Amino acid sequence: MEDYANTKIETFDELMTKHTRRELEELALKYGIENLGGTKSQLAEYILETIKKQKEPPKSTPQVSSIPQVSSIPQVSPKEAPMIEKSNSTTKVAMVGKKGVMAKVTAINSKTAEMKQGIAVFQKSVAVQSKENREAAAKFNSGVKTLQKENHEAAAKIYSGAKAIRSGIDAQIKENHEAAAKFNSGVKTLQKENHEAAAKIYSGARAIQSQIDAQITEMKNYTSDFYYG
Repeated sequence: MEDYANTKIETFDELMTKHTRRELEELALKYGIENLGGTKSQLAEYILETIKKQKEPPKSTPQVSSIPQVSSIPQVSPKEAPMIEKSNSTTKVAMVGKKGVMAKVTAINSKTAEMKQGIAVFQKSVAVQSKENREAAAKFNSGVKTLQKENHEAAAKIYSGAKAIRSGIDAQIKENHEAAAKFNSGVKTLQKENHEAAAKIYSGARAIQSQIDAQITEMKNYTSDFYYG
């Protein structure tokens, strides 16, 4: 496996925002992570834990002293041998008991760390999901506002068109009224002219009738004077 000890550790947010799910899977494989399941946030958490473990300094192992020469091993008498064996046996039992307790403590600590890690992953997943929900809600609200704006603009255009049509109808009605008024005025003028012409004709007829009556009277007088002179 390639060594990434000197690689800069990215934060959880950087892994979530700067990398796709596919890139995180490739990065996990480079760090030797075989479990690629779970959510994107869980995968990012696994990568961070693995990087931290790889960057931890290796624990120093106690150096084993050189095996003593056979000549340096002290000679034990047959009487002392049972006591030494008994002492070694007691020490061995004590060491085993100590290891058992430490194993339980280690197991408890490991389980506690796993629970804490699981809680942290869950909280981060909830935070990421909440952020996604807020972004989705913001996009939805933006879409609703855009739709409302478009509807207002369409309604304004319809109102403007209706107003223009109404204005055209009012103008046509006004023109019709003016035309009717001119027609009525022309009719009245023609009627007046006809009345005046009729009056002139009547007056002329009376004048002619008066002249005719005068001539008739004159003829009657002339005839009377001619016969009865």
